[in-house]
Amino acid sequence: MPLNTRLSKTFRRYLISYIIILLFPLITGIISYQVSMDVAKESSIESSELILNKSKEILEGRITEIDRFTRQLAIYDFNQHLIARLDPKKIDMYSLIETSRFISTYAHSNDFLEDFYIYFNNYDAVLKGGSVYFRADHFYEIYHYNDLSYDQWKKNILEANHQGEILPLSSYTSNKKELSVISYVQSLPFNSFDQPLGTAVVTIDQQQIGVLLEGLSKQYGGWAFVADKEGHPLTMMGIGEVQTKEIVNKLESDTDSSPKIIDNETMLLSIQSDFNGWHYVAGIPKQGLMKKAESIKQITWIVTGSTLVVGILLCLFLAYRDSTPINNLMNVVKDQFGSEPVTHKNEFDFLHGNISKLITNHQSLENELTNQNELLKDSFIKSLLNGEVYSQKGISERAEQLQIFFKGEFGYVGILKINGYGDMENKEIHKELSSSRFIIKRALKELEPTILMTDLHSDKIVFILTFHQEKVSNANHEVKRLINALTQLVEKSYRISVSTYIGKAFKSYQQISRSYYEARQVLDFTFTEINESKISWYQDIVKETRIFYYPIDLELRLINLLRAGETNDIKEILKQIFQENFYEKELSPQIVEQLLEQMKSTLIKAFYSDTYKYSDESKTLIDKVLQIQLNLGIEQVWKRFECIVDEYCSLVNKRKKETNDHSVKLIIELLEENYGDSDLSLYRISEKIGLPEKFVSQLFKEQLGEYLSDYIEKLRITKASELLITTDLTIEEISVKVGYNSAHSFRRAFKRVLNVTPKVYRQATNPNDEGKNI
Repeated sequence: MPLNTRLSKTFRRYLISYIIILLFPLITGIISYQVSMDVAKESSIESSELILNKSKEILEGRITEIDRFTRQLAIYDFNQHLIARLDPKKIDMYSLIETSRFISTYAHSNDFLEDFYIYFNNYDAVLKGGSVYFRADHFYEIYHYNDLSYDQWKKNILEANHQGEILPLSSYTSNKKELSVISYVQSLPFNSFDQPLGTAVVTIDQQQIGVLLEGLSKQYGGWAFVADKEGHPLTMMGIGEVQTKEIVNKLESDTDSSPKIIDNETMLLSIQSDFNGWHYVAGIPKQGLMKKAESIKQITWIVTGSTLVVGILLCLFLAYRDSTPINNLMNVVKDQFGSEPVTHKNEFDFLHGNISKLITNHQSLENELTNQNELLKDSFIKSLLNGEVYSQKGISERAEQLQIFFKGEFGYVGILKINGYGDMENKEIHKELSSSRFIIKRALKELEPTILMTDLHSDKIVFILTFHQEKVSNANHEVKRLINALTQLVEKSYRISVSTYIGKAFKSYQQISRSYYEARQVLDFTFTEINESKISWYQDIVKETRIFYYPIDLELRLINLLRAGETNDIKEILKQIFQENFYEKELSPQIVEQLLEQMKSTLIKAFYSDTYKYSDESKTLIDKVLQIQLNLGIEQVWKRFECIVDEYCSLVNKRKKETNDHSVKLIIELLEENYGDSDLSLYRISEKIGLPEKFVSQLFKEQLGEYLSDYIEKLRITKASELLITTDLTIEEISVKVGYNSAHSFRRAFKRVLNVTPKVYRQATNPNDEGKNI
């Protein structure tokens, strides 16, 4: 079959596939239209509720400030004026004027305090704006409620008892200016229930409150009002007083506070304050609510139609473009494997068969890597035996990486020696020993799958056997059972004689090297017949009292742990040395003296590091080490060692903390300077401050309690929120400025951190900026 025909079939397959895919935009357009209605509605409701909540918070804050202001007036020394007798000759006019000027300064702290006055019953005088009116009727001529006569004003407001009352909206004349105000009234002094001596009155223009609700009216063409808990209006925007009372009555009778439709065309939103019971109510017309949905609908249909037209052309192009590489790939495969595509059903079948060969080759490579992993495991086991891994955490992490699983931290280290070869060395002997080691290790794995093994010379195998915590008491018996089963199996089946030498049990991974050292001692001090299979235990051999226990690997571990400040691990090693030499052995005083000098030398080596080489602390600790003498007694000597270790580790950890704090400070400063860099990454940060990536990540999490990536995201969103409020930049420009490669990823991050989109956030803080949200 000609190649062109085969390509034409591939071309047709691709073309049909792409056309099917193109049908999805049409379906999506219909669904998007339905969804857009709900999204626009939810967006408008969310924005309106945000404005209502902001208005409530601001208004309650201002009322609280007014309440605090009246309390400050109560604290201020008015007593000389409030209780003064009415005697024109004794009226301290200068003091009253100074008092009026003093309290007028409060108006600068809150725009709701621009118009307030204080009335004194005994003087029949009013203090306002730095002035004193010595006759209340003179004050009334300039400032008065239009629906209250002078006598009513004086009786109901000035002389009546008021404890922080807020009077409903009233018509008010202020210096020939007609206003609608609500009034906050407080009798003086506080708690003067019988007969107040004075009254503080704060009049608040409803327009000052209405400014908070302007966003709703301008944005959606709706109306809004605030009413007290009795339903009296405090401020109104685009609605009458009668309607407000009707709506409040409906809200009081309806326990459901969710948005609802009234008059079939207006969405009603309401919030009731827990602080004073006021109602914050807004109405959004259906046209304003659905304005965004209509634009989304038009855009959806335009995009859907244009996508279908352009998509057909793209289908033709893509089908041709994607079928061409398949033909080229087939030619390459044919050249490589010499297979003819005509023998297969189609091009994909042809490629499948030949690529399978490549996969088989890849699997062979993976098998080789697995063998390499076995070498890494063997290297790790040897490191454990030689004490080259110092921390418990480091051992656990490395074992997990290599998929080595311990049953527990308790166990034994033993050495299996193949008997009968002695010092014989030749090629045949090496092959025979290699086969014997393989048989023994395979048999051990069958008997105990979790055992760890490694070769020691040509005729020995070292094994590490661990136990679950609940089986610790029976571990000794289990080891004997396992070794006896092994020796019987290999001797009966393969005529291999094996002797076993076992150290004392280890109780942590760090003691594995000690148990191995003891097994080596058993091997060195035990005589075995050529073909004798036996088990030798460390505790059964005669102790050599002329030699103390302090191997070089233990000394190196001690030095490294001292420099790392690991107090608990160091004390564990000291305890191990103490028990081995003074509980398990009977050392002569001369040998004990040698051991003591050796350990003092170890501590001095550790203290004389580059970091603390010439420090006063290091010199002090070295002096303390040199002062330790055997005549203090063994127990006291070990206590001195532990105290010195505590001091040194405390010094190391203190320096480490200072270094870590400085590093975190550098990281934060670097982030503040470079948060706008879209290429900012853990690698870049580590490179600039000169610390490893893993260390930087762990240090930041430990010090600040959150991941570095989360901190960078929050920092960028915080900076972006400031720019949304304080600048006219578009959302696209802001996303680039704070380090995002696309506005889409910026919007998702903003929504994730602040639970609101950048557009809604900007509209909520400044409703007039709708045009800047592009």
